[in-house]
Amino acid sequence: MKEEQFIKTNSNTWRELESLSTVINKKGIKSLPSNEVKKFLSIFRQCSHHLAYARTHYPKSNTENYLNSLISSCHSHVYAVRKVSPGEFFKYVGYEFPRLLKEQKWFVLSSFGVFAFGLLLSLILVAANPDNANMFLPEAMVEGVKSGTAGGGGGQWNYPLMSSYIMFNNISVSLRAFVFGITLGLGTIYVLFFNGALLGALTALMYMYGNPKHYWSLILPHGVIELTAIFISGAAGLTIAKSMFLPGELTRKHSLINASKKAVSLVLGVILMLVIAGVIEGFFTPLNISEEIKLIFAAITAVLLSLYFAVPYLIKRKHN
Repeated sequence: MKEEQFIKTNSNTWRELESLSTVINKKGIKSLPSNEVKKFLSIFRQCSHHLAYARTHYPKSNTENYLNSLISSCHSHVYAVRKVSPGEFFKYVGYEFPRLLKEQKWFVLSSFGVFAFGLLLSLILVAANPDNANMFLPEAMVEGVKSGTAGGGGGQWNYPLMSSYIMFNNISVSLRAFVFGITLGLGTIYVLFFNGALLGALTALMYMYGNPKHYWSLILPHGVIELTAIFISGAAGLTIAKSMFLPGELTRKHSLINASKKAVSLVLGVILMLVIAGVIEGFFTPLNISEEIKLIFAAITAVLLSLYFAVPYLIKRKHN
């Protein structure tokens, strides 16, 4: 097609995109009704194809320069990153996150159930035969606990080694429990079960060869929040799996999209929880204070976390 014919055929479309872009520049994209937004996106895609065609057939021409300028001016409207105001952030933290947990409570409880089953099973297996710990824990860690060099009988806890291992494991577990929801939930269930088994095996070894009080004083101050974050991540993964198995009245595609939005909202809260847990582990857990104080601190975090999650129930009761 000759350039003149190309311009004549498509110039009305380009002018329409220009007009919509001008309105958006002046009043913002929210000023457009939904059908106009869809129209803008459709025309933008058409003009992007026109630009690609012009670059191929009319390189360095005025037509290419014009289309390049037009698409560039519209690009920021299409791919703009939505800014989150401080008010929205505090609303999410203060109410939306616990409200979403209330809405997804059965998924959270299911996630906890899978984790607890793995923990109890490994606890029983290792208590029956300590050699079974090798099924769940690295051999070096098992030998370290037995010999007392990683929190064993002498109560000597290799804090950098053990704490770093546990924190890194919990963070990676949280992320994998969420992402593996796309495997119809099988990956999520495996991650929750195996990591419950890991904690159960380590706990059994500590009661057999180590100092349980010392162990819990180093695990629980940050572990209460970290473990809760794992259960919530597992719930996010199970939410995605459920949308694929049981889409309801929606198509599987739209069911998955809706579930993914909820799951991502849950994971945002999980990230905040892991940050708080990391701060506790970095600044509080290593302090040279009594084990009793650390355990009391862990109990306080559990109470505060319970009160925080109860916010939607308390607000609902107040309005009633």
